[in-house]
Amino acid sequence: MRKYWRHVALAIQETIAYRVSYLVNMASTVVTYAVIFLIWNAVYATRAEVGGYGWTEMKSYLVVSLFMSALVSMSSEFRISRQIRTGNIAIELLRPVDYQKASLAITLGNSLSEGVLVAVACVGFALAFGATQGPPDALSWLGFAAASLVSFATKFLLVYVFGLVCFWTQSLMGVSWLRKACTDFFSGALIPLAFFPPWLRSLADALPFRAIVWVPASAFSGRLRGPELLRSLALGVAWVVALWFLGRLVWSRAMRKVTIQGG
Repeated sequence: MRKYWRHVALAIQETIAYRVSYLVNMASTVVTYAVIFLIWNAVYATRAEVGGYGWTEMKSYLVVSLFMSALVSMSSEFRISRQIRTGNIAIELLRPVDYQKASLAITLGNSLSEGVLVAVACVGFALAFGATQGPPDALSWLGFAAASLVSFATKFLLVYVFGLVCFWTQSLMGVSWLRKACTDFFSGALIPLAFFPPWLRSLADALPFRAIVWVPASAFSGRLRGPELLRSLALGVAWVVALWFLGRLVWSRAMRKVTIQGG
């Protein structure tokens, strides 16, 4: 495991080294969610409750949504595609490490370094918009922590699998925006899943995206707890296992494909 922890440390150093890119990416995320906060603030200006959510609970939901959405940035996705397009993926194949595990370690390092600024932004939002509703008890905190781990693993694996698609498409931009659109919508990052019509809610509940935002945000606010939370976590873990092996399957197929780009 020592070599993978070294990947984590190097990723943290790399993230901090490129300060301008780091700050711009974080600033764009913060601005996006500031707009979302202001929109919801306007919605609640004329009513006390929307779809069963009070403004206090919605603020908690939005704060957690910001944190979970930004924890795995698009830089991980573009790092994989950049290695494929430039041919540097060949160097990765020579390293005595498993590429999927190494990518997980690098993403973890990026998330640890970026997560500090995101956490500060979340605290800033909470202070700017007033009190938020936190976990009501220790078990809820534990459930939120477990849901956060599942959220990180789920989003990393989705980013990893979509990143490997660049072996066939040679460009990731369109595929990446498709992945981001599906993630933001079906995870509940834009609109809580409770607001979905029944048929769309059933579809969202069957997909892995809900584990990224809706499950940890609902666990944090206390809306999701007890047996229902355990079922959601179990489903999330099942999707993590399935996506992990899907990633290995896509990688094995990609190794059979040889493409020469550039001179």
